[in-house]
Amino acid sequence: MTTRHQFCPPSIRYINLKKSKKKMLVAKLGYLEPVIYVDHKGEEHHLLAAPRVIGKMMVLEAENKPSSLVFIPKKKRKEIDDTQPEQTPCCSNYIELDPQTALLLNLMAAKSCAHLLEEAIFVEGGKALLVLGGEVYSRLPSLDAHYEKTSSTKRDISQSSLPHIDTRYQNVELCLIQNDNAKKLVLGTKTMNVLKTSSIRLESNQQVVVGASGSNGFIPSRNTRIFIEKCKLQGIEMTAKANMHLDGRSHQHLLYSFDEHAQLRQLRSKFDRLSTYLCYRFSSKFTNDIRTRPWTIWTIADRSRNQDRDSSAVAASKLFKHIATEVWKSGAEASLSLHTITSLKCQCKQSENVERIFGCIEDLYKDDISTTTMIGNKELNKNY
Repeated sequence: MTTRHQFCPPSIRYINLKKSKKKMLVAKLGYLEPVIYVDHKGEEHHLLAAPRVIGKMMVLEAENKPSSLVFIPKKKRKEIDDTQPEQTPCCSNYIELDPQTALLLNLMAAKSCAHLLEEAIFVEGGKALLVLGGEVYSRLPSLDAHYEKTSSTKRDISQSSLPHIDTRYQNVELCLIQNDNAKKLVLGTKTMNVLKTSSIRLESNQQVVVGASGSNGFIPSRNTRIFIEKCKLQGIEMTAKANMHLDGRSHQHLLYSFDEHAQLRQLRSKFDRLSTYLCYRFSSKFTNDIRTRPWTIWTIADRSRNQDRDSSAVAASKLFKHIATEVWKSGAEASLSLHTITSLKCQCKQSENVERIFGCIEDLYKDDISTTTMIGNKELNKNY
């Protein structure tokens, strides 16, 4: 019989690896060891601990000061792995970022970078985060109208995802950026920054977090470890050479050969700039379909909910889809017809804000002009 101050004697016990699959993955990535805490009732609680903690525990045992933590030796763990390989999380398909790969992240095109970061895993201490989606932004204003601002004003010191000089990987850093009243998880290199839009924690049974307005409780440091799938590295050369098109007339390069509008970034401004229509939004293999991808202004028109077929939001989304398609076809010469605006306006509910916006766009067509250019048209952009 045990009391509040009595503990079961130390002995080797086995952790149910099948139930601890996620935790064992974190253990392998973070060099943690499994231990068992035995409470005053004799009940076992499975934990992960750093080697130095386990070392202190073993010293106490050697000094005949029994601890309530039971250490599972690596040798015994190997025996378990050999007898039950199907229950052991496999990390052989992941590799930690190395100097060469870090260099690639600073040299590669945005699309190759996006593919490389699909299903990436970030590890900080005992926490691990699996990337399910993100958006890539170039640092140069000449390449991307939505580049990260680096200039500061007297009232505001601009935050930046540019890597520090003392990061774990040269010119690559994972950080939290305060923007739009939210902390956003961003991976920065010298040439681009990648905003995480969807993720899930591996070491706990938390739900998937969708949206860029949260870090999912993950707080990175300059020493955060980054793991990527080996197959992604092997496919980078093929991805760079691939030249996928929307159709025979389009020069828009896609990340994936399907659902092209889902690859557009969720933006709220500068629809008169060509870079707004770059396909820089990526999804993991777990979320890359119409059921699991987050909706954006470009895809809400394709929701399968019948009651939304004639909503104003769907009409607005159809407009953005039409504009993107025209820009992909004709580039800077893309135009928007008055007939398209009038047709979509009829699908809106009367007296709503969206209908009013369509009306303002109609007013831009004067003197019997039936079309207007979109790229560089600041007056049209003000009404979106």
